[in-house]
Amino acid sequence: MEHNKDIADIQAAEASSQKKKKFILCYHSFSVLNYKRASVQIRKIAEAAGSPISIAVIPSFGAAPESEAEQFREELEKFVQDGYEIMLHGARHRADLSLKRSLFGKIALWISNNEAEFAGINERFTQALLKRSLALWKAHGTGKPSGFIPPIWFGNKHLKKQALEIFDYYEDYHGIYHKVDGKIKKTNSGTHSFSIIPTALLGIAQTYACLRMLLPGGVHRLVFHDKDFRTIGEKRILNMVRYTSTMREKIMYRDL
Repeated sequence: MEHNKDIADIQAAEASSQKKKKFILCYHSFSVLNYKRASVQIRKIAEAAGSPISIAVIPSFGAAPESEAEQFREELEKFVQDGYEIMLHGARHRADLSLKRSLFGKIALWISNNEAEFAGINERFTQALLKRSLALWKAHGTGKPSGFIPPIWFGNKHLKKQALEIFDYYEDYHGIYHKVDGKIKKTNSGTHSFSIIPTALLGIAQTYACLRMLLPGGVHRLVFHDKDFRTIGEKRILNMVRYTSTMREKIMYRDL
C-alpha cells in the first residue's frame, strides 16, 4: 500500500509540474495580403496543436480591392467563430518614415527593414497609431482583440502603458503584460520566432526552442510567420508544434 501511495504521489507531482509548463502558440502578420495561404497554414498549425491558436492580425487593408477585403473579413469572422484568439499587430506593420523618431527608433527601423511601426515615436503619435489600429479592426473585424503586439516587438517608452489602457494584454520580446488591480503585471515569457533568423542558423534555432520548452517556468511563446513555411517547411513546423504540445499545455493570452 505504501509503495502504491508513493507512485501516486510521484505521478501527481509530475502532473502538477506539467500543468505549470505552458506556452502560447501564435501566428504573426495575418493580413489581407497573405490571408489565402495563411488561413490554410493557421488551421494546419491548430490541428497539430489540437485546438485553436492566437493570431496576430494586421488590420490595415491598404489599397486592396474590395473583393479581397471582403474575403479577408470573412476569414477573420470564421476564425473568431471557431474560437481563435485575435491580437492586433500594429496598424500597417510598416513604419511611417515621415514621423520623427529617437535614435533607438531609427536603429529599429534599420534592423527591421522599416517594419518597426511604433519604434521611437513620441507619446502623441503612439496614441494616434494605437487608436488607428483599433479603428481599423472595428471597421473590418469581429469582437474585441485580446491584446496588442507591436511589429517586430519594438515599441517605445509610452506604448506599453497606452496599449494597456485599450487592450487587456500587451507584449514585448521578453514578456507579456496585463493589468491586475490597477497595476501592470509581467509574465516572464521567452519568444521563439524564426522569420528573421538566417537560413544557415534555422536548425540551431529550432533545436534551441525545443530544448527551452523542456525547462520549467515561464510561459514561452512559439511564433510562426508565413515565411517560415518556405524556409523551415510545413512538416518541420507541424512536428515542432506537436512536440511542444506534449511538453507544455497550450494556452491563449486570455488564459493568463
